Amino acid sequence: MFKLRIKMENLREVVEVVSTLVSEVKLSISKDGLEARAVDPSHVAMLVLKLQKSVFEEFTGEPTEIGVDVEKLKEVLRLSKPGDVLELSFDGKNRLVASVGRLTRQMAVVDPAGITDPKVPNVSPPASVTVKTEDIRQGIRGSESFTDHVTLTLEPDAFTMHSEGDTDRLDLRIPKESLTRLEVKEPVKSMYPLDFFSAMVKSVAAEEATLHVGNEYPLKIEFSMGGGRGEGRYLLAPRVEED
Repeated sequence: MFKLRIKMENLREVVEVVSTLVSEVKLSISKDGLEARAVDPSHVAMLVLKLQKSVFEEFTGEPTEIGVDVEKLKEVLRLSKPGDVLELSFDGKNRLVASVGRLTRQMAVVDPAGITDPKVPNVSPPASVTVKTEDIRQGIRGSESFTDHVTLTLEPDAFTMHSEGDTDRLDLRIPKESLTRLEVKEPVKSMYPLDFFSAMVKSVAAEEATLHVGNEYPLKIEFSMGGGRGEGRYLLAPRVEED
């Protein structure tokens, strides 16, 4: 059982991140805040997000796990506008109640036992870069029409995003002095599926994200949520280059 009040913008962040991978998610409510973990059906990508209790306008109740249909939360968000505060309450039975303004929506919940609760692997790529999300989005927009994969390269002096199709190619190169942070001992390079990478980056509301990269190694994307009072993390399996 719980009762939460949260600004529309903060709930939208959660929904955007989760919906990149799954249509149903298990939300864990504890005394510290809200947490969600999910893995996509093909087990190529995973997410973990945490919102501190301070993100919420009101946060009361007992530790609870609840399964939620993400599309239904999107429908509630469509009834709200920026600046609205939404109330979510659960009585421990089979209905999640969402209220915004004069509207109240009752929704069936999903049995959390039927939702995959992934174990998060300890992924520690050797190099990392903190970059403006809009810069990455620009590179993605330039690549989507001719390729289905993207190669990320970190070198001591620059971060490069490379895309190549049958006839076209695109390179986004950002020198070290234009990056917030770049930590590289030796050059690293990995290829990733563009559809997942694109969806992940586009879901991030924060102005910056940190990409952790290795050689043919899972990608870790870290970003802040809830105005710095929460955090999100994606993991994405590499696409191994053929010889």
